[in-house]
Amino acid sequence: MVFIKWESLKNPVYQREVWSVKDACMEYFNGKFYLFFSAFYKDRGKIRSHVVEVSTQDWIKYSEPILHIDGTEDGWTGLCSPNISKIGENYILTINSWGEKHPNGRTNNLFYTTSRDLEKWDHPKQVAKNLTENERVIDIAFAHENNKYYLIYKQRIRGKVGWKDFPRISTAKSLDDEFEFIGDGFVKLFRKNGRESKKPHENYQFLKIDGIWYLLTTSYRPHRPYLYRMAGDGKGKNDSDWLIWEEGYELLVKEENFNTFDRSNAGFLADWRDYDDYFYLIYAGTTEDLSFARRGNNKLGLSKSKDLVNFECP
Repeated sequence: MVFIKWESLKNPVYQREVWSVKDACMEYFNGKFYLFFSAFYKDRGKIRSHVVEVSTQDWIKYSEPILHIDGTEDGWTGLCSPNISKIGENYILTINSWGEKHPNGRTNNLFYTTSRDLEKWDHPKQVAKNLTENERVIDIAFAHENNKYYLIYKQRIRGKVGWKDFPRISTAKSLDDEFEFIGDGFVKLFRKNGRESKKPHENYQFLKIDGIWYLLTTSYRPHRPYLYRMAGDGKGKNDSDWLIWEEGYELLVKEENFNTFDRSNAGFLADWRDYDDYFYLIYAGTTEDLSFARRGNNKLGLSKSKDLVNFECP
């Protein structure tokens, strides 16, 4: 059986009229592909962000939303930036609240929800509350190693010359425990060719490839995906290992009609080599950045690669 009928597809593989869809992630289970993304559209008179899940078997026909939440019942303006991981038999979806002024007066925060089948989800729970309750934090992702969780998120901190964003790393035995702050990666987290970058990047994803930990990030403008390798042996056995990532390079995907402005924003990488020898990268593309509260008319593109250097589009 063909895993994905590549020759039958064309980018963008997912779009929806009057929606801007970005921050996508994906899973494959029981013959279906499950896509999660932020959906920006006008709701109750304003552009708001919603976390939406759909499924497909062929990347051409899609289900109606399986999950479609914005957090308003819990006092949030919106939800966005989903990231999916599987730990044991559980799928864990992490998200953050969206919007600078929530009705409850709180800052943006971090959440997770779990599922066994990718279709029935628990009510989202706040995570790392002891570190983030009164902070402006977004773009949560985590890894599971050493029988504990390593959390990364972007935190906005006021410095001597204004606000700056820092990628923060913390750890705990359980997502429901209090988290211990390990360190921030500003400057030293993202190293390329021996030089340290001043940009912390955003929209993170931890992934383990052939026993080595990698971190996929999105650079600031232009929004492009960069893949970094954990320094040292890459095994992540010490907490300090999670602070230094190096050998970063851009995952280059083709410019097409739908992504002439932002070519490959907020990418997510799936290792599906067990099914057909390929890695698959899903990402958002736009032709402008004025609509949808300056998010632009985002649509989702798909590319694949055998070596994480050369990517091909359908």
